[in-house]
Amino acid sequence: MAQNNELQTESHSGPHIPKIQWETVYGPISNTNITTFLFLLLVIIFAFFAKNALKKEKSRLKTSILGVVWALDKNLRESFHEDKKFSRSAFPLIAGFFVIILFWNILWLVIDWLGSSISPNILQYLRPMNSDLNTTLVLALITVITFLGIAVKSSWVGGFTKWYLFNFSWDGLAEKCINVIVGWLHLLSVPATVASLSLRLFWNIFAWVILLGVITYLWVLMSSSFFEVGRLLSVPFWFFELLIAWIQAAVFYMLMISYFNQSKESHH
Repeated sequence: MAQNNELQTESHSGPHIPKIQWETVYGPISNTNITTFLFLLLVIIFAFFAKNALKKEKSRLKTSILGVVWALDKNLRESFHEDKKFSRSAFPLIAGFFVIILFWNILWLVIDWLGSSISPNILQYLRPMNSDLNTTLVLALITVITFLGIAVKSSWVGGFTKWYLFNFSWDGLAEKCINVIVGWLHLLSVPATVASLSLRLFWNIFAWVILLGVITYLWVLMSSSFFEVGRLLSVPFWFFELLIAWIQAAVFYMLMISYFNQSKESHH
């Protein structure tokens, strides 16, 4: 409750700079939780309209949805070397993560625009989901657990264990020892992959949250005597951030494909 009062009484004389960790709004509810629930509500609303659109013979929404699904499916089949069975099984997770990360980032831009244009209080109660390390860590853990599961399925438990712990392939003793060490390094790369996936997305979004907030505040401060045109001057930065939002989703998407390909082909 004290934290809630602190949020309400916080001064807005400067730009809103979020903390690295989520901030409590009321009891166990954090600002990241509120944004997540808002996103889920929007997803449910969109799913309702999408379901009705797919039932129609002709609809712009239906054409758009089928176009995106076709493009992602085509790209996955090409990335997995026309392995249609594996591509279709991996499609829900990989394509789903791409769409979720992209629209999470876009939702943040909308929230940030409302916070700077309508009321700074909004930014205290709605935090970008990808600027919370807990969110990106969950995405990374799901990805790593999945590609480890693919590796086990591709080579069974014996081959999987041999690859990481007892890789005595090759002929000479020196080569066998080197391969064992390489296998151990691969094992150590698993937690490193979790850290890399989660921190890359987190720091990129978190840094842009701070940068965009500071830029907007400075523009507004410099032009407050002239109808606050600083909000309009910050618009180009929002368009640039829209590109960053897409890039971050695409990078996570391509890394998932790379990891899944590696786990599918490297453990035979």
